[in-house]
Amino acid sequence: MPVLHVYVLPRPGVDDGVLSLARSCVPLAEGYPVGPQISATGDDAGLLHGTLEMLADAPATAYDETARQQLVEALGAKLAGIAPFTTEVGPPLANIAGVVLDLWPEAEFEKVREATRTAIREVRGEAALQHQGGRGHFSVLYADGTGSSDQLNSRLRNEITPRRAPLYVDRVHLVSVTWTEDEASGGWRMSMESVAEIPLGGSFR
Repeated sequence: MPVLHVYVLPRPGVDDGVLSLARSCVPLAEGYPVGPQISATGDDAGLLHGTLEMLADAPATAYDETARQQLVEALGAKLAGIAPFTTEVGPPLANIAGVVLDLWPEAEFEKVREATRTAIREVRGEAALQHQGGRGHFSVLYADGTGSSDQLNSRLRNEITPRRAPLYVDRVHLVSVTWTEDEASGGWRMSMESVAEIPLGGSFR
């Protein structure tokens, strides 16, 4: 069942360093119980994303056009006072969730996340805010099973250079996300449908 999320998405031609860093993780994780959110090659950004918030009060199909527009307008109003910024992602880290790229400096990202939550709270209420995503990060590969991350972390640390890349953030994306079971791996795969792009600072560069 699809659920609305607000993401930061790296873009080809703008955040190529981030995309290259994420792609370099994929072949190193071969044989580990993880599934990629980004292809190892190609120009597509895949499903690489940084989660700002999940709207947990209702499935995406329960949001009619009016409800979605109210959400977009609220997000736009709250994000208008935050200027676009550049931060960095990396280095790659394997943990219980899979492989992630931490984000630092994180102060501006956290401003965007808090503004996003405030907008959601105003139009959908506290029940919509049930996501606990921890510190800002980009998910590269999701865990499909269990295993030791020690060897994978060693490969990520020793074989990937550079280990950080700049990320330019001038918008957030409202997307509809669906998880489906992958019979081949026994894990889950996500798909994403764009609903709207909301600029920081009131307008795109």
